[in-house]
Amino acid sequence: MIKKLLLAGPIIIIMLLSTGAHEPTVEVKKEPAIGNLTGVASLNDWLYMAGQPDQETIIGLKDQGFEVVINIRGRAEMAFDEETLVEQNGMAYYIIPLLKDGEMQENAVMEILAAVEANRNKKILFHCSSGNRIAAWFAAHLIRDKGYDKEKAITLAKQAGMTKASTESMLRNYLAKITK
Repeated sequence: MIKKLLLAGPIIIIMLLSTGAHEPTVEVKKEPAIGNLTGVASLNDWLYMAGQPDQETIIGLKDQGFEVVINIRGRAEMAFDEETLVEQNGMAYYIIPLLKDGEMQENAVMEILAAVEANRNKKILFHCSSGNRIAAWFAAHLIRDKGYDKEKAITLAKQAGMTKASTESMLRNYLAKITK
């Protein structure tokens, strides 16, 4: 049993996405594949962070209990009409591009948090193209809204799916701007 738990991936207890002095802990863990999505990380079994789902995966999300899809890619990046497909399958859809000219946008960071909070009691698929931007947003949120230490938040982002050095650099540039 212990071997299975160890093989299931790391579980990190963190404070996230709740206001108030006594914030609950949230588990960040690696999840099995969802359709074409591998490397999925979840927060307390309601917010699933991943890369771009294909059309077949989107069609199957509702049957897996998902109620909301939050996409932080730009419309120009999309290869198909994800919004229509999500809505045709009975789920709510948000598209909030995180980047403009390759930089994280403060207003997008806040809009994404508002969308996540508005759907707190629903199972959410939260995605970008590869999971890197999602993890960068996650770190920005921890630092900006929860007062986390920058390096600790970046470490957590890496565990949640930030694998590209360019994404980490983009995140650090954003953090430098908001902490001035």
